Amino acid sequence: MAAKAKTGFSGLDRSKTLAENTVNAGPVVLDSNVTFAAPPNGFASNAFFDVRMANSTTLDHFSISEVGGITLVDTTAQTSSIFYNGKHIGWETSAGTDQYLSIILETGVTNEEVTALARAIAYSYSGDAPSGAARAVTFSLSFSEGPASSASMRLKLKPEGDAPKFSDLGPTQEFRPSAAEAGVVIDSDAHVANPDGTGFKKGKLSVHLAGGTSTDEFYLSSGAFSITGTKLYLDGKQVGTVSANGLSGHDLAFTLKSAISDAQMSALLDQVSYRSTSSTAPTNARDVTFTVTDADKGVASAHVSLSFETHAPTIGVTSWAGDPVLLSATAAGQPGSGASSMPAISPDGSKVAFLSGAGNLVSVPAGGFFPSGTNQQVMVKDRVTGDVVIVSSDAQGRVGNDMSTGDIAFSPDGRKVAFVSLANNLVQGDTNGAADVFIKDLDTGAITRVSTGANGGQGTSSSDRPVFSPDGTKIAFQSNSQFVAGDTGHTDLFVKDLSTGAITLVSTNAGGKAFETDSYDPVFSPDGTKIAFAATGSEAGPGVAGPYAYYIKDLATGEVTFVSYAAGSRPIAPVFSPDGSKLAFLSSRNPNSDSQYDKVQVLVKDLVTNDVTVASANLQGDVANNPSYGKIAFSPDGTKVAFGSSGSNLVVGDDNGWTDIFVKDLATGVITRVAGDGSSISPVFTPDGQQIVFQSDASNLVAGDTNGASDIFIASIGAPNVHGPVIIDQSGLKSLATTGTIQFADADTSDTHTASVTSPTDALGTLTARVVSDVNGAGIIQWSYAVDEAKVAPLAEGETRAETFVVRVTDTSGAAATQDVTITLVGTGGGTASRVSAFSVSGEPASGTDGITSDPFATLKAAASGAPDDLSAVFAALEARAEGLIDAAAHAHGALATAHMPELHLPAAVADYLDAIGSAILDHAQAEHPALVHELASRAEALAAHVHEVLHPVHGSADALV
Repeated sequence: MAAKAKTGFSGLDRSKTLAENTVNAGPVVLDSNVTFAAPPNGFASNAFFDVRMANSTTLDHFSISEVGGITLVDTTAQTSSIFYNGKHIGWETSAGTDQYLSIILETGVTNEEVTALARAIAYSYSGDAPSGAARAVTFSLSFSEGPASSASMRLKLKPEGDAPKFSDLGPTQEFRPSAAEAGVVIDSDAHVANPDGTGFKKGKLSVHLAGGTSTDEFYLSSGAFSITGTKLYLDGKQVGTVSANGLSGHDLAFTLKSAISDAQMSALLDQVSYRSTSSTAPTNARDVTFTVTDADKGVASAHVSLSFETHAPTIGVTSWAGDPVLLSATAAGQPGSGASSMPAISPDGSKVAFLSGAGNLVSVPAGGFFPSGTNQQVMVKDRVTGDVVIVSSDAQGRVGNDMSTGDIAFSPDGRKVAFVSLANNLVQGDTNGAADVFIKDLDTGAITRVSTGANGGQGTSSSDRPVFSPDGTKIAFQSNSQFVAGDTGHTDLFVKDLSTGAITLVSTNAGGKAFETDSYDPVFSPDGTKIAFAATGSEAGPGVAGPYAYYIKDLATGEVTFVSYAAGSRPIAPVFSPDGSKLAFLSSRNPNSDSQYDKVQVLVKDLVTNDVTVASANLQGDVANNPSYGKIAFSPDGTKVAFGSSGSNLVVGDDNGWTDIFVKDLATGVITRVAGDGSSISPVFTPDGQQIVFQSDASNLVAGDTNGASDIFIASIGAPNVHGPVIIDQSGLKSLATTGTIQFADADTSDTHTASVTSPTDALGTLTARVVSDVNGAGIIQWSYAVDEAKVAPLAEGETRAETFVVRVTDTSGAAATQDVTITLVGTGGGTASRVSAFSVSGEPASGTDGITSDPFATLKAAASGAPDDLSAVFAALEARAEGLIDAAAHAHGALATAHMPELHLPAAVADYLDAIGSAILDHAQAEHPALVHELASRAEALAAHVHEVLHPVHGSADALV
């Protein structure tokens, strides 16, 4: 009788010992002689090959080495295809772990192929102190046609001495030059450890300074360790000796006698300090070497460079009001390599999220899915640091394996981002093949799928349009999935409780019956009690018949209120005003008059009075001559509305033929445009209401934008007459103003900074500056300029006046950098004689009063009729007359108080004086020197106010005088 053929594994070493340092260095093949024999009938179906270790830890790692004809190709983050001599033989499917191997073998694999795979199984160890105990490693193979087979080896790791390891030491520590004399701790949070776990008994620590001189010293700062003579103490107990004292450029060295733990050795390291006794502060870097010897005689060294420098801040980009800044860019300012869209801003304004396929904006882990035009991901830009990160990733940071689709929302506390993605690798169990709504925690990286049923079951269809409730405890979204009983299968609106997981169908009538139609675009009211949305229907409510319309659902009562038809418009999420009293939306139909507009307009309906305002209208009230598009945004104070429109009649000079961003002031009617050479849409206000973030196809908004794709920008909302550094006079305004920012950097990252301004001596306006951001050596100065419009009015049409201010940023040490800010004022010819003659005061002719003479103001006239470069003579005359008035007033006060003398007609005398000033100005100076006229008029006005203070107690007509 023939012998039965042996099947399964054979030749596997029963016992194997590997050196610790060997398996630390990388994977080691466990057995290159093991073989496998299949049953006579082979494998008619898939077989399963597992490798496991008893009592494995996170320090144990199994892998497949590419040896003996075996090669691997990664297919996803959790699966690799296995090939033998080019033939596919299976998949490695160990989901996210390497503590074991789980392999699915192809149908019909051969003995040779399984044997080659078994000989490629490798092991590595990432720890420093293996126990030395043997553990069983088992190879097992199972299949449906026969019994499972297995074989085991006892694997033992031989511990070996490891050198000490430093961490958090250096490599550079920066200090002020003045700190060297006082002394500095070299590194207060350094660590050193003996990986063998035996500590530093009988070990050593030495500290060496390269090129040390007699003025260099090492010492121990105050702490648990101290030095007395040649003895080293720990908490008052001697633990070692001082073999070198660190003075006069010598080493500081200790020999340890007692048992010293890793923590204690690290504490000693953290007390080592340096000082210089030189009369001159050091400027060159000092190289310090720490060398430690552990209890097993293992030795390691680490270097720290001590830098004693003062770095002055440096000036970066200067931006003016209205100047856009590119946000979809790298921290260095390089534009994104692909399109970016759909911006959202965090509640504190520090971050901007957007959808992007620009792969150059982020770093992607090796083997991850790279953002592209067909794989757009959700990114978040830190406006302070400039860094960009991907948030459409799993908890370990692995990027989604399919595209995100926009619809981004920050939570009210700014710590989370809700978004929509088609990826199935963001959470476990995502197998519906549909777009889902996710929430990413920006602090922890945790990610949750929220478009699920109350029991966590996934939807069967797509979900999108997420929006947080104002308190952040709930999220609303739309979905085609049926998450609750009674859902009619339409696109419906749901509210998910983020604490309990409970989900509520919102698209129902007051009786709780689901709408027999689709509903879209939910948005919470500011108090969270209502949701506005769009649906087909009529004034009676959502229904199958009828056009698109906007409604508001009361979440407490269930009542649904009609707001307006969305005639002519594809519904876009309506927007509540910040106080909840108004709703903005797109429509070509006035909900009150039932009249039709030629084009889709932005309408704002007062929910209390039902009044409707057309926001997409110019200052004269003419509605836009072309449609408005996309998202609408209220300013944080509710006074303005931002939107996109292709109307060319909303502002003068709009001839670019593109959709532009407009900001409408609902109180004044003033409308401002942000535009470029491409379409701009999707505006959102910054929390302070001073800027808007938007997407644009334009290539001329910033220099160097050559990517030919849409980008994300931020721009200040300037007045229509303000163009960056140029202010055009506009009569009727009390003041004219512009703002801007100056970015700065400082290599001394711990410095704090202040801003100051030096003004030109003849400035009409005032410029102020303050540091608004100052973090880790990067900061922003915000400056503001304002000028009284009356001071600009005398400029003739087209006449310009430049005022250059110097903004200075100063760091903690007093080092500074400056940036010139030049403001150009442009006249419109609005100043006239009547403007100046308003300073003339009428009154009864003076009959003569002590201290007041009828002098014809020769000095004043001479100065006013000459070249007025030096106004000192003019103002000297004014000051002299003022003294006379004050003396006269004092005289009059005393006379009236004591002798009740008759009225002295003092106001008339003063009026005659001021009238003479006005006449002199008008006759001799206004035609040739309008600026002088205004300057003198301002001084006369101030003088009149001063006289009023003096006269008020003694004469009732003082108010009339001024």
